[in-house]
Amino acid sequence: MDIAVEGNQDLLKVKISGDITSEVCGELREAVMQLAPRQVQEIQLDLAAVPFVDTSGLGVLVGLRTHLKKYGTVLSIANPQPRVEQVFQMTRLSKLFGLQ
Repeated sequence: MDIAVEGNQDLLKVKISGDITSEVCGELREAVMQLAPRQVQEIQLDLAAVPFVDTSGLGVLVGLRTHLKKYGTVLSIANPQPRVEQVFQMTRLSKLFGLQ
C-alpha cells in the first residue's frame, strides 16, 4: 500500500493505492493519525487505486472517523472502485462516509 498526502487546511487529500487489509491497517492508521493535529477541516481518502477493502480495513476507517471527529475534522471517502463501493453499501457505511 502506498499513501500520498496533498492539500491545505481546508482539505487534505490522502491518495491510497493497494488493498486495505489487516496487513496494512496499522500503517494506514498511523499515516492518518499524524494528520489529526493539523486541525484541517476535512481529510478525504481517495480510494481510486484501492481494489479491495476487508473488514479490518473498514474497522480502521470507522475508528479514524471517530478519532478525527474529536479534532473537528471530517473524514470522507472519494472515488471508490465499484467493488469497494459495494462493500460500503452492503455494510451501510456509505452514508457514514458521504457516499450516496
